[in-house]
Amino acid sequence: MTYNNHKAKQKIVNYTIANYKKIKVKAGKCRYNFRCQYNAVHEAKKNKHKKLAMCIYLDDGYPIIHFINYSKGKFVDNTLGEWSSRVDFYFVRWITDGEMWEIDNIFTAFRKELKKSLGWWLRLTSDFEA
Repeated sequence: MTYNNHKAKQKIVNYTIANYKKIKVKAGKCRYNFRCQYNAVHEAKKNKHKKLAMCIYLDDGYPIIHFINYSKGKFVDNTLGEWSSRVDFYFVRWITDGEMWEIDNIFTAFRKELKKSLGWWLRLTSDFEA
């Protein structure tokens, strides 16, 4: 049901802004393939990085779970590339080297966690997912 999708989306946006720190992100490679979790793991493994970052970006008020790299003290987006300058990023948590091969499970679990934050009525009357 999509009746309350707008309210659910706004609730997750508000939750994101209230609970996570806004970060600056540099443009990396542009793959723009909607598989950010695989792009970030690939770059981290290839370059022997010990962690990457899970974040939420807000694109015109729409919250999207996203994974980015971390190198030399800077966050780098290797999916959106230069498009990353057009959105606001909020850091959620680190993904360690040992967790990287479980990236899909981490993604799914966090999506479920965000959905639980909505309350029973919005969950019942919305099919919105970040």
